[in-house]
Amino acid sequence: MKDKIFTILKVLIIVLLVGWMVLFVVDYFRAKSGEKPFVCLKENTKTKGAESYYECISFGYKYFEYNGGGTTAPGYGFSAIFVKNEFEKKMEG
Repeated sequence: MKDKIFTILKVLIIVLLVGWMVLFVVDYFRAKSGEKPFVCLKENTKTKGAESYYECISFGYKYFEYNGGGTTAPGYGFSAIFVKNEFEKKMEG
């Protein structure tokens, strides 16, 4: 009985990891082409004068867009959820 439970848990963990990896790769390539992620758990928008910052948080990673209001070229990217990018730092400071 214990072996059956451990086998089911192993299979479940592997399926979850593979699913997360597929979602991560799909969202990465969507971000590279400037599209929003497939799954967005939380969205944040910040505006400071003419500058705007959009952030979409997903499962352990985030997609962001920055529009400098004409003074800076618009930017977008993809990073780990715990890493602050240059645009976030600029909007805070």
